Amino acid sequence: MEAVLEDNGLKEFIDQDIPKPPTSDAWNIAEWKKCVARVRRIILEGVWDHIVSSLHGKETLHAMWKALKEFFQNGSDQRKFAPKYKLRKVKMEASDSIPNYLTKFIQCRDELGSVVIMVAAEDMVSLALLGLPKSWHSC
Repeated sequence: MEAVLEDNGLKEFIDQDIPKPPTSDAWNIAEWKKCVARVRRIILEGVWDHIVSSLHGKETLHAMWKALKEFFQNGSDQRKFAPKYKLRKVKMEASDSIPNYLTKFIQCRDELGSVVIMVAAEDMVSLALLGLPKSWHSC
């Protein structure tokens, strides 16, 4: 993502806070807004959906970047434990369709991948089957 921003001449927006130009300079304000929008789009398109929430509420692009770097550089056990726990607790609700349930399951798997934890395919199948309601179990 850093390389994409650098190729577009926008890396300075994540390296430091770039203040909005004075209101008397309409041309630079418009250009600044375009750059801010492009950087924000590049960042948000470059991360998984579950990471976007950790960027919510950040006032500047620099603050968003710092939060993103912290998210990926932090190797804490808590950061690894939460997605593992979430994967084990995914259950199919009465209102869920199979595709919706499997989508939730895959999102949890992707969260684990973001903290560099891989789950074997056969374990994923077992966990997915365990999350089905009792009506799906054979007698």
